Amino acid sequence: MNSGQTKQRVFSKIFMHKTIALIKLKFNSLNSSSSRKGLYSLADQAASSITNFLTGVIIGRTCLQEEFGLYMLCYSTILLVADIQMSLISSPYMVFSQRLTGNQLARYTGSILVHQMIMSGFLIFLLIGGGLFASYSPFFASLNDTASYISVLFTLAITITFILLRDYIRKVCFALFQMKSALLLDISSGMIQLSGLLILSQTQMLSAGSSFAIIGISCAITAAAWFFLNRKLFIIDLNQALLDFKKNWNLSKWVFLSGLLWACGMTLYPWVLTLFHGTAANGVWGACFAIAALTNPLILGIQNYLGPKVVQVYTEKGLVEVWTFCIRSSILFCCTILPFSLILFFFGDQLLVLIYGEPYKGNGLVVSILSLNLLALAAGFSVSRALLAIERSDLFFAANFVPLSIMLTAGLFLVKTYGPLGVASALLTGSIITSIVMFTLFSRVLKTSEKEKRGDNNQEACCNNNTEG
Repeated sequence: MNSGQTKQRVFSKIFMHKTIALIKLKFNSLNSSSSRKGLYSLADQAASSITNFLTGVIIGRTCLQEEFGLYMLCYSTILLVADIQMSLISSPYMVFSQRLTGNQLARYTGSILVHQMIMSGFLIFLLIGGGLFASYSPFFASLNDTASYISVLFTLAITITFILLRDYIRKVCFALFQMKSALLLDISSGMIQLSGLLILSQTQMLSAGSSFAIIGISCAITAAAWFFLNRKLFIIDLNQALLDFKKNWNLSKWVFLSGLLWACGMTLYPWVLTLFHGTAANGVWGACFAIAALTNPLILGIQNYLGPKVVQVYTEKGLVEVWTFCIRSSILFCCTILPFSLILFFFGDQLLVLIYGEPYKGNGLVVSILSLNLLALAAGFSVSRALLAIERSDLFFAANFVPLSIMLTAGLFLVKTYGPLGVASALLTGSIITSIVMFTLFSRVLKTSEKEKRGDNNQEACCNNNTEG
């Protein structure tokens, strides 16, 4: 055997050993606690998203477009309220819970529960007031069935506490990295919810109002079970709750205003669409939005994992590392959902007809634009959470002026002129510009921090030179 063959064989053995070692390393990483939690997060979001999707399909196929549009209109109210809850309660908890342990964490979690219940009581008052206002408002008089809408509002007033309570539990689980608990909660709730909806569908009793009643019942049952099993996580102290509210408000006042701006700029389009084109057009929009939401198990699962992870990276490693993490995670996030976005882009119309039926045919372009919006939202998610992690929610607030500005200008024109297609176009424009603005603002924070560090180092060096002199 010549020397060349010997070297080649030695190289082959080394390459083989390195490859096997790499495979073992990857296998071990998949079995790590962090990877398992990430998989649980994806599975949980799959359970939640599938439940929401099938709920829409059952209602969309059983009811007329007008009734489905009414359901989606009220569902947008839940999304609006959930955004406010995220801003006032969940986002501060995600940030501050990472810094607490033991009884301190239990007291803080108990304080957040008190805040949650107070907010729910306030929302019940608003929904009842909204139902009474709708009875005399000219806007609601223009709807096809004002009585049905008012009835749904009153149903929401009864069930909104339980719907938001389940969402609160999910966010607590995510913040504490208890992904398995969140998964069990959502699977149980989903089974109860879908079973109830199917029964109503078969008995021809399904409507927008009865749908929200079933959703509320499923959330109440599973939330009660979770609280019983996890009661040791909470220590209720009303005095501490007041102190924690003041601490949270210093951060969440900007997050709350940001969430309000974002909600007004992104989730109020169904109301504008209903005003210009009626509830049937909103039914079409709801079907298109639901098709795009087929990717939610993946997208929201990644978001549920990335949100706390961004906070953890900043807490442990600092500003520069969290910026690097945001860049890498944004690229990986977009690459992960790109194949699914392409499927929606090219086959949106076929999916609409397959899932919702012939009445929704011809709206594939709306789904195509929404598939691009998914990429824009994915690109900006990590940096949005990074701005909260570094407690620069004022910058987060400034960035969220973008979607509201677009809605009040080009958005109104697009919706009035093009209906659901205009809504999708306005959402895409807002998402792209908002993501760009957030990256720009964070990069400026990073540059300012680096300049301050260089200035401190130069000052320290001068002091050392003077001391030596």
